[in-house]
Amino acid sequence: MGRQEEAIHVADELLTDIELKRLKASEVVLKASRLARLVGHTELTEFLGFERSGYPTDGSAREWVGRAGRWADKEEEKFYTSSIAKIEANAESNQRAIDAMQGGGNYSGDMALVASGNHDKRIINLSKALSTANGVCGQVVATVYDMVTEIYHELLFSALQASLFADTQKLIDGSLAAASGTALDKIERVSDRLRDGDPESVSQALTTCRRLIDSCADYVFPARDEPYAIGAEATLKVGPQQVLNRLQAHTHVCGASKSRRDRLRRTLSDLYERCSAGTHAEVTIGEARFVFLQTYIALGEILTLSPSHDGEP
Repeated sequence: MGRQEEAIHVADELLTDIELKRLKASEVVLKASRLARLVGHTELTEFLGFERSGYPTDGSAREWVGRAGRWADKEEEKFYTSSIAKIEANAESNQRAIDAMQGGGNYSGDMALVASGNHDKRIINLSKALSTANGVCGQVVATVYDMVTEIYHELLFSALQASLFADTQKLIDGSLAAASGTALDKIERVSDRLRDGDPESVSQALTTCRRLIDSCADYVFPARDEPYAIGAEATLKVGPQQVLNRLQAHTHVCGASKSRRDRLRRTLSDLYERCSAGTHAEVTIGEARFVFLQTYIALGEILTLSPSHDGEP
């Protein structure tokens, strides 16, 4: 199991633990600490650190004091600083004391009324302390639940995204390999240089993008002398120099919708113009990376079109 898969498992299990009340607050904090470590979540790590070790009184944890329901008197800046384990232990101790005092005492004599009153007052005080401790524990668990839920959804989306990208990359790489031969080798070299921030790779990247577009056009729709009819009256010249027209003709042959054809035409037109500029001095490495990636995706979409699938890959 990889780190991300383990994090998803822990998050899912922890949410279930909280929903079914299978863990005490201190146990929730410890299990959430494992998740925070797996995903490197800074905020959750900070919050859980305070809950495990106690809160400082220098004001640095003020936000978490509020989220954990630890204010005793907000105006006077008084709050409960003990760790969640100590607060939980106090709650359990108070509950045992209340249980032991239930049913009242056996009082007699002149001080019976006073003793009975003190007994009741003791139960009331213990109940208030218990309620406060339980409130803090409940709020801490609720805060952990909210943060873990957000992390869980992010992890699921990231896993889905990674799966979609991997599937798409595999599909595109296979199509590019068939269309351009050594194109994938060129892509890997240029991509490495762009990641390294090599300024000299900008011109090479854009030139490679242009050549990829040319070779893909030759592969999916070889040049013809006669125009291609794209509608009842409209035709496209599809000679050797009409690279973009040939790609548009291919999307039409594959039965892609007009809106999809128009989108791909605009995208490739912009990319081809950018890649064919006489000078690349004004193109930054950052822009070159995106031009390169957009070219890869656009060509991948075109190459995976098929006449037998009504324009869908």
